[in-house]
Amino acid sequence: MMKILRTLFRWIVGATFIFSGFVKVIDPLGYGYKIADYLEAMHLSSIESIALPMAIIFAVLELVIGFSLFFNQLPKLGALGALLMMVFFTPLTLWLAIANPVSDCGCFGDALVITNWQTFFKNLVLLAMAILLFAQRKKFKPAYFPAVQWIIMFIVGFASLGLSLYCLKTLPIIDFRPYHIGANIAEGMIVPEDAPKPVIESVFIYEKDGKQQEFSVDNLPDESWKFIDAKHNVIDHGYVPPIHDFTMTKPEPESTGIGVDLDGVELVYKNEDGEQMYADVSSVPDASWKFDKYICEECEEDIDVSKIRITYSDADGKTVVLGVDEAPEDLEFVDAVYDDEAVETDIAPRVLADERYSFLMIALRLEDMDTEHLAEFDSIAEYALNNNMGFYCMTSSNAEAIENFKEEHPVKYDFYNTDPITLKTIVRSNPGLLLIRKGTVIDKWHDGNLPKVENLKNELTGTMFTPQHNQRDRLLYVVWILSAFLAMAVIKIIYNWLVKNRYINDKNELI
Repeated sequence: MMKILRTLFRWIVGATFIFSGFVKVIDPLGYGYKIADYLEAMHLSSIESIALPMAIIFAVLELVIGFSLFFNQLPKLGALGALLMMVFFTPLTLWLAIANPVSDCGCFGDALVITNWQTFFKNLVLLAMAILLFAQRKKFKPAYFPAVQWIIMFIVGFASLGLSLYCLKTLPIIDFRPYHIGANIAEGMIVPEDAPKPVIESVFIYEKDGKQQEFSVDNLPDESWKFIDAKHNVIDHGYVPPIHDFTMTKPEPESTGIGVDLDGVELVYKNEDGEQMYADVSSVPDASWKFDKYICEECEEDIDVSKIRITYSDADGKTVVLGVDEAPEDLEFVDAVYDDEAVETDIAPRVLADERYSFLMIALRLEDMDTEHLAEFDSIAEYALNNNMGFYCMTSSNAEAIENFKEEHPVKYDFYNTDPITLKTIVRSNPGLLLIRKGTVIDKWHDGNLPKVENLKNELTGTMFTPQHNQRDRLLYVVWILSAFLAMAVIKIIYNWLVKNRYINDKNELI
C-alpha cells in the first residue's frame, strides 16, 4: 500500500512541479514581474533588479525537481528539493492569503489563476506529500545508474535554462494572456448581462456628542448625527472581464488656454508627387493626401494640431471624430473645435474599431526602455503612416518624460498613456510591438525580432507572419519535449550496452 501511495504522490507532486515550472520557464519576464511585486510588498524594492534572475532560477529549479520526481531520476534529491520548496513557499502563501498584498501569487503563471487562499491550501497538500516522499526517499529504485541520472538531469536543466532565455529574448512560445494572437481586445472587455455583480459593503461614520459610530446603509442615524466619513469594502468583485484596463489617453501637460479661431487656420497637404493642397477644417482631402503643416497668420502662439477635432457623420448618421491627419472617407463634415477638453480622453474605442491595420508600440517606461532597435520602430512607423495604417506608442510615462524622450529621439508617432500593469500584460518586451485590425491581435513581436519593412505589404501584413510565428513556437514546444524523451532513450540504450558488456554493473545504487 505504501509503495502505491509513494508512487502516486511522486507523480502528483512531479506533474504539478513540471506544469508550474514550465509555464514560468516560458514566461520568465512575467514571473519576474510577479517576484518584483512580492519584493515591493515586502518593502524590498531596492533589490528589485534581482527579480528577473530569481524568476529564471526558481522556474528552472521547479521544472527540474518536477522532472526528477515524475520520471524517477535522482529521486532523493528531487524529494529534498520539493520539500525545501514547499517549506519556503507554504508560509509565504499563508502571508499572501492573510495580508493579500498581491491578488495573484503567480504559481501557475497566466495559465491558471487561483486565489491566494486556494494557493495556500494547494501548498498544504503538496507539503504533506513532499514530507512523505522525503521520508520514503530511500525506497525509490531508479532504473539507471546514478551517473546516468545525473547526465539526464543536467540535460533537462540546461534545456530548461536555454528555453527560458530563448523566450526572454523573443516572446513566450505559448501565450496564456488575454492579448494573445487571435484575441479580440474589444470582446475581451465585454461584461455579459447575466454576469455576477460586485458586492460592496458600505459603512458610514457619524459623530454625536464627541463620539463616533459606524452605521450600515439600512440603519442610518437621524439628523442629530454629523456625517464624518464612509468606507466601502468590496466583498465580492463579481465578474471581471479578461481585459479591463485597456485605455489610450493623451498625456497632456497643464492646459495652455490657447484660444484658436479655426476659420483662420489653413491646412497644407501633399501627395506622393510633392503637389500641395490647401484646405480648411471642413474640407480635409482623401487618404492620397498627407497632412504636412498648418498656416495661421492670426494665431498669436503655436497651436497643437492634434487638438483640432473634426466631427463627421457617416451614412447611418453615426458621429465620427477624426483629426486633421485622418482621411474622412465617405463622411460628411459637421463641426470642428480646438479645445483642450475637446481632445478625446480615451481613443482606445476608436483604435479598436478601426478597420485599418494599426501598430501598437508598447513602451512600459520610456526612461527604462531599450533603444537599441528604436530605428526599426521608426521605420515601421513611417511605413504605416505612408500606407494609411495607424501607429501609436502606448506608455505609462508622464508628459514630461515623453517630451524629454522626443527631444532626444525625434519620432513621428504620437504617445498615449496606459496603465503599466496592462502594458506588462500585453507583451513581454520593453518595447514591444502589436499589429491589430478591428481590435483583433494579428501578430506581436519582441523588439529584437521586429518584422522587416521590406517584407511588409499592405493587405498581406496581417497574414504573412502569424502562421510562421505559430508554427515556429509549436515546433519549438514539441522539439523541447521530444528531445527530453529522446535523450532518455539514447541514454537507456547506451546504459544497457554498458551493462551487457560488463563495463558497469546493473545495481541500482542509490545516491
